[in-house]
Amino acid sequence: MTRIFLLIAATALVSPTLSAAQQAIEAGPIWNQGHADQVCPAVAASHGGTWTGHWWTTVAGQMSVCQVSTAAPTRAVEAGPIWNQGHADQVCPAVAASHGGTWTGQWWTTVASEMSVCEIR
Repeated sequence: MTRIFLLIAATALVSPTLSAAQQAIEAGPIWNQGHADQVCPAVAASHGGTWTGHWWTTVAGQMSVCQVSTAAPTRAVEAGPIWNQGHADQVCPAVAASHGGTWTGQWWTTVASEMSVCEIR
């Protein structure tokens, strides 16, 4: 029992903490930093993200992981009619905040003179 606790504690100290927009993706064995520099960018790209520069071994000689940062997903939220960029600059930040997000700076009209959407993250 003590060995299991020590193993869990050691793993917690060695493995970096991941935020909601980061994930550890298995990459097979990685032998050193130079090898990680070759492998991890491709692993990250194949999962739609970017490599943070961090990696670690999970099973010696068998498996390592690359820490990958992925952008938070975006969605379009209806905002009523938006007439121009200046109007969007006023409307969209408030719309995004009311949905617990932030405006990406993008907006478009879905029904002329009736409905536009703001893209939020």
